[in-house]
This record gives sequence, C-alpha cells and structure tokens, in this order.
Amino acid sequence: MKMQSIITRSAVTASILLSAGSFSFGGEVPVTPYGGYCKDCALYGSCIESIPPMEAVQSLRKYYEERGYRLGNFTHKGRFIEAEVLQNSRQVDKVIFDRKTGRIRSMY
Repeated sequence: MKMQSIITRSAVTASILLSAGSFSFGGEVPVTPYGGYCKDCALYGSCIESIPPMEAVQSLRKYYEERGYRLGNFTHKGRFIEAEVLQNSRQVDKVIFDRKTGRIRSMY
C-alpha cells in the first residue's frame, strides 16, 4: 500500500512539472491572452473592408505602443498578420491579427 502511494505521488508530481511549461511563455502570461481589437475598425470584430497589410502593421504597432510594448518581426499570410510583441528587446507574446475582422489573438 505504501509503495502504491509513493508511485502515485511521483506520477502526479512528474505530470505537474512536465505540464508547467505548456502554460507559460517566458514565465509570463501572454500580453493579449483573450484578444483585443483594432480601433481602426468601426466596431469590435467588424471592419467595413479588409485593412491593407501595411496599414494593419501600423495599427498593430500603435495598439502595442500605447500599452508599452513594441512590434518585432511580422509576416503577412493571406488575411492574417502574425507578429512578435516585444518588451525590452525580449519577445513576450506572438499574436495573429485578422485584417478582415480587426481582432487580435495571442498564439500562445
């Protein structure tokens, strides 16, 4: 009985330690955990028309600079922009921006 208890505790401890990394990025919570939206669109989730790629990048820059962050590398993939969010030259989040809806979501 004692051996089974030790094995069970060891298994629980191991699973907690192994899963801890999957819930954090750099020891922090993502900057945009539940998403945000671009204020260049009329309402949350409803742009009148798709924002051109370079305007979308400028909107993202503005959005994060107002919050004390800056934009790092970004890529344009169809209607989406993937971008790194930096603080003190360290990546703290990676987001995806939907140019059609204006929504911003963390990829972590």
